[in-house]
Amino acid sequence: MIAATGTIGARTLAQRLGAWRPDGPQPAYQALADAVRVLLLDGRVAVGTAVPSERTLAEALDVSRTTVGGAYAALRDSGHLASRRGARSVLGLPVSVPAEPFDFGAEADMCKLNIAAPAAPDQVVHDGYRHALDCAPTYLTGTGIYPNGLRALTETIARRYCERGLPTTPEQILVTSGAQHALRLILDTHVAPGERVVVEQPTHHGTILALTRHRARPVALPLDGDHGWDLDQLDSIVRLQRPSLIFAIPDFHNPTGLLLDADGRRRLGEIAARHRVLLVIDETMVELGLDRDAPPPVAAFAPRGAQVITIGSASKTVWAGLRVGWIRTDTPPDPYVVARYELDIGSAVMEQLAAAYALDHLDDFLPARRDSLRASRAAALAAIDEHLPGSTVVPGVGGLCLWVHLPRPVATTTAAAAASLGVRLTPGGSFGPNGGLESHIRIPYTLPVENLVRGIESVGLAYRRVTGADAVVSTADTALAERLVV
Repeated sequence: MIAATGTIGARTLAQRLGAWRPDGPQPAYQALADAVRVLLLDGRVAVGTAVPSERTLAEALDVSRTTVGGAYAALRDSGHLASRRGARSVLGLPVSVPAEPFDFGAEADMCKLNIAAPAAPDQVVHDGYRHALDCAPTYLTGTGIYPNGLRALTETIARRYCERGLPTTPEQILVTSGAQHALRLILDTHVAPGERVVVEQPTHHGTILALTRHRARPVALPLDGDHGWDLDQLDSIVRLQRPSLIFAIPDFHNPTGLLLDADGRRRLGEIAARHRVLLVIDETMVELGLDRDAPPPVAAFAPRGAQVITIGSASKTVWAGLRVGWIRTDTPPDPYVVARYELDIGSAVMEQLAAAYALDHLDDFLPARRDSLRASRAAALAAIDEHLPGSTVVPGVGGLCLWVHLPRPVATTTAAAAASLGVRLTPGGSFGPNGGLESHIRIPYTLPVENLVRGIESVGLAYRRVTGADAVVSTADTALAERLVV
């Protein structure tokens, strides 16, 4: 039985259920079970949530206890509710989330809507590597091993933090081989297997993989599509669950594009300080504000006693092929330098030199990149409106992707059908720490507009196939292989 990671009161659950009562001959208990199942699959109630007792929910819904009991029994039969004598029943999923998606085989002809990463700004990256070659003779006489990172790069990263309102010295920076590497070092240092880590639901799939490999226990904080982070709920989760770490993506969140405001950042730091829990902030999207700029870093708002670690990366801002990320800490990052010796002994010199050049020249290409992303996002929204009618999109204000709510919870089978049409699509369950989110898909808008619109058109056809509006998807189509998600 899945362990309870949170609770929901009868009144709150009744409010979220809304108008669940059946209009036709369907039994009331079955309609109630279906409504609860949709909340779970949609991510509005997290996997691991303990439900109210039959009596209290029956009172809140003004139905008989028999109706609630029948609904709970139906949910147990379908694998969506686990019960144990003497404990509250807990919502779960009948299948597990695939642990590690990869791309296999020839993918040249596929439309890759599973990857939210931009192409390189050609001239800047070209000039960056030319700069690296020019600098190389200085480094060739040494070992080429710099566990903390090249001084030229740590100075550039520290200066950018200072410009954004967070005083930082190069000694507070550790260069890593990407943001995933940074998270791995932090987990190795601070989280023992079996300990709890709070993450948003949805969250970046790479975070879920890192927690799975580390055998940590994710605790979900559901994000509201309109209002974002419920920090009152976060405060309650941290108080009850006593996690080792909170992991958050407050800057143009992947996959929703939401942005946490200054007051929310201050509150987030206060929660971390009050409960003495480590707060890890992922800033990989921070430069990609399309409708507004991000506030200063969360660490700039943190009160005394808060321990905040900030992760950054050049992958989304410049180019994922550089494989350069970093950790910013309040004190020298020596523990992570020690931890990295089990993985590597330092990041590649040439990539660090190229990244330092590119980060020093952000103003040369970022305005044009943001304009291009705005145009692609507009095209994607228009295509979704045309080819996925009835769908809604979270009103994100930046980042690289759209979080799309389908009219029906068929994301996984839609992704399978899309694969048969030449489109790699990531279903919502890949972004849920415990699965669910079957009404959601992520649509990155990083492809050229023509390819992007054609891909969304195929997704619309796939959706119609699996919902019966077109030909039914075949059994072979539903056997979707595990795929790379970026």
